Amino acid sequence: MTTEATTEAKGTEKKKRPARRVLLRVLISVLLLAILVAGAVAVYGLYTQTHYRTSFYRETSEKVSGDIRIAVISDIHNREYGENNAVLISDLQALKPDLILFLGDIVTRDEDNYQPMLHLVSALSGVAPCYGVLGNHESERIYYGGDRALPERFEAAGLNLLRNSREDIRIGEDTVQLIGVEGTSYGFEEYGGRKFMEKTEIDPSSYCILMAHIPILFEPQLSGYDFDLGLAGHVHGGHVKLPLLGGLYSDEEGFFPRFSAGKTVLSKQQTLIISAGLGDSKPFPPRINNMPELVVIDISPC
Repeated sequence: MTTEATTEAKGTEKKKRPARRVLLRVLISVLLLAILVAGAVAVYGLYTQTHYRTSFYRETSEKVSGDIRIAVISDIHNREYGENNAVLISDLQALKPDLILFLGDIVTRDEDNYQPMLHLVSALSGVAPCYGVLGNHESERIYYGGDRALPERFEAAGLNLLRNSREDIRIGEDTVQLIGVEGTSYGFEEYGGRKFMEKTEIDPSSYCILMAHIPILFEPQLSGYDFDLGLAGHVHGGHVKLPLLGGLYSDEEGFFPRFSAGKTVLSKQQTLIISAGLGDSKPFPPRINNMPELVVIDISPC
């Protein structure tokens, strides 16, 4: 090799070395960023195991003459906030609700011991009347897991289960119609939901609350009925909450679901409030930017 060629080769090698250093720095930076993100997700996940937020909603209606406060517990999945849920119970005592509604998935299908949830219901039934519907985890335990006594155990603890049924509740000077519908979006007929709703008389002069565990039941199956307020849970807020876009995913609607959490208006102008839930049924997917949620709804006269 000539001296000129040798000099050219050395120059090329010198050019490659800085490029390699830049690439190495980029790779290290990406790795460190990935570690930081994974760490932040892990810390946030641990935080959400022991903390929740309280979301307040206000509704007005000419059908009520006084203020009514409703607390909503959804998708707690055997989770405890404090020993024996002492923190959650204390917070609900301080909120002084007139009614406590359970929207299903109190238990987790694979956990046989749900005594803490029975204790929670028993304690809260001393705070306010407790009503609720079954979620898919309760249904799977009952119909596929052989736990036929589950509904009776919760009712004995103080939870009035509305399984395709209606209850008229007196709160102050007002009567609230409370309706609970059972089943999934594909099992609305199979589980008797449609037959029940078609024969149920809704008093137009009373405030009517309709509960169903799975939110997509409300559009189109339930939105044609004349209730005032719909309540649902199930989708855990879409698991990951994206800025401006909302929840990322639900089993029924896939990515960017319409129904994930919060308040929406249905086709006949009924209000639907979806709880992001107080627990998780499995470790994955984790909650990201999506705190567990206790929902409180204040209904006031117009």
